[in-house]
Amino acid sequence: MIVHRETARFDTPLPLECGKFLPEFELAYESYGKLNNKRDNAVLICHGLTATQNAAGIPKGENGKAGNEKEAKPGWWDTAIGPGKPIDTKRFYVICANVLGSFGGSTSPASINPETGKPYGMAFPVVTITDMVDAQKHLADRLGIEKFHAIAGGCMGGFQVLAWMSRYPGCLSRAVVISTTPRVSAHTIALWSVLREAIRSDPAWNGGDYYGGSAPDKGMGLAAAFGALFWMNRQTMDRKFGLKPLDHREPAYGLEPEFEVEAFLSQVNKNAAGKIDANALIYLTRAMDYFNMTRGGVELASLFAGARYRALLVSYKSDWRYPPQEAEEIHEALKAADIDSHHEILESHFGHGAFIYDFEGLGPVLKEFLHSPAHSKPSSPKTSAGKK
Repeated sequence: MIVHRETARFDTPLPLECGKFLPEFELAYESYGKLNNKRDNAVLICHGLTATQNAAGIPKGENGKAGNEKEAKPGWWDTAIGPGKPIDTKRFYVICANVLGSFGGSTSPASINPETGKPYGMAFPVVTITDMVDAQKHLADRLGIEKFHAIAGGCMGGFQVLAWMSRYPGCLSRAVVISTTPRVSAHTIALWSVLREAIRSDPAWNGGDYYGGSAPDKGMGLAAAFGALFWMNRQTMDRKFGLKPLDHREPAYGLEPEFEVEAFLSQVNKNAAGKIDANALIYLTRAMDYFNMTRGGVELASLFAGARYRALLVSYKSDWRYPPQEAEEIHEALKAADIDSHHEILESHFGHGAFIYDFEGLGPVLKEFLHSPAHSKPSSPKTSAGKK
């Protein structure tokens, strides 16, 4: 599959929800397949927190040169996107845009501030999910796409889909919202707060001004290890590691790592270095903190009133971060707004990350939804415990 990696530059200011604006901005994106003459076969994929625009395939450089070693593996949703796959690139023109504030080439804290000629660092304005979607709308306009066949995403990507549904309802025919809620919980905000503090505690972070010097790898490693504790649930860790000792050794009764789960976390810590820009992670988690569709007592159903798209919501029984009952709230709001909505609840021991790491259950549901006629409802596959 041919992967096109490009960067769109916008010289017009982008107003932000925080009251500030970006004087100019860039969006890095990848595309797969071809846009048809009617320009109505485009599918926008919205990525999650630690992913980038490399959703499928192995990208080449913009000038045709091979990507670097970090790009030498398939994209994060390669199981879903490609010829003959549920998001079929023989039929659809698929786009995945790197969000504002991220670490994949779009305008972020690592970008040059035109006012100073230096990287923004912590001078970068706080961006929200709404800001990310507004920037994506600029990209859609640039590409001449008035209406997407579908917009899909999970976790933070699902937040973006919900923002598209409420902010630009006429710009999509189908919405796929996976492992997502209408707002973050106090628990999630607390988790992100601790993760950010792990980064800030590294002296190399230097108040966010580390570009050109040593990156805060120790802080990032600690943040990544901490993140693994809630990206993998208790049942998954028990199944994967249990209480297995390293190399089948007898207890040494010391303080050095002795269990396989400790070795796993140590490896996660080491692997974090250089993979994600620390400031970007701070900004992206903060953007998630602010996501609340019902802030100020707004009725959720009112945000979807008058829309004419179809919606597929997918959740997982084992997802304790964004449980099915919270997706059900979105489903009920959509139905109240007279929108064709279907909520599929799937089984997977992977919990929150199941849509990436356990695609077997999701694949048939997604394929049927994307390929079905405009006003038909998907049937419930045997692997699901769906709600219609």
